[in-house]
Amino acid sequence: MKSLYLLIFSILTATIPLLAQQNSECTDILHLRDGSVLRGKITAYTSGVGYEISTWSGLQMTVPEGSVKKIVQRCKDDKRASRTYDFKEHGLYNATRLSVLAGQNHTGQNSPGYSLHHSAGWMFSRMLGAGIGGGMEIFNVDSGEPVTYPVFAEVRGYLQAKNVTPFFVLGGGWAFTGKNHQAPWNQTERWNGGWHAKAQIGYRLGNHFTLFGGLNFQKKVRNWQSNWGGEWGEDRMLHKRFELGIGVIL
Repeated sequence: MKSLYLLIFSILTATIPLLAQQNSECTDILHLRDGSVLRGKITAYTSGVGYEISTWSGLQMTVPEGSVKKIVQRCKDDKRASRTYDFKEHGLYNATRLSVLAGQNHTGQNSPGYSLHHSAGWMFSRMLGAGIGGGMEIFNVDSGEPVTYPVFAEVRGYLQAKNVTPFFVLGGGWAFTGKNHQAPWNQTERWNGGWHAKAQIGYRLGNHFTLFGGLNFQKKVRNWQSNWGGEWGEDRMLHKRFELGIGVIL
């Protein structure tokens, strides 16, 4: 009798994983070390060789064992499926952000502004990526202050291995100014840019969308001269703005 129990146990041990693998309600997800993902069904595994997988398109292929980072099985009745982490942790990224800038202008008056930035870089890991970018910023919508064009380097990271996770971005560089089209009628102005810095924190929502807030700093210089006399001056200012925005990651 004891031998019969051992035989039944051995059969069950060998059969249950096979049934789970062949369950038509489940999908095998192979996360490869180059950042790509394959979905289908694993039909065989050979130690030292790799995995035989049948994709949903009917393609049969062998995936080398060394190129597989991890394997996840997702089933329709698995309550954790909606929380599966699919964000690409390594490789090239592109990030675009649109934000509102809140703060005071160089005269001490509250003046809303806007910014649009785009950066591209490389994610070395989930926690660390680096890139370069550029954009445009308008600090005073209703004044004659020209548009600013920052060029910057940045580092970024995502703190948790989840579809919804906190993230950070730190950046700095130099900004240039555009042409001043609305100088006061009685004087001439010339604007120059300066150093630029920003810090952003927020949440990544899924694989491609972000919500964030942060601080934006921009050094600028305004040289002015009266058209009616010899009066002239130089104003050195540091824009310090809170920002709130949305973004897209590709």
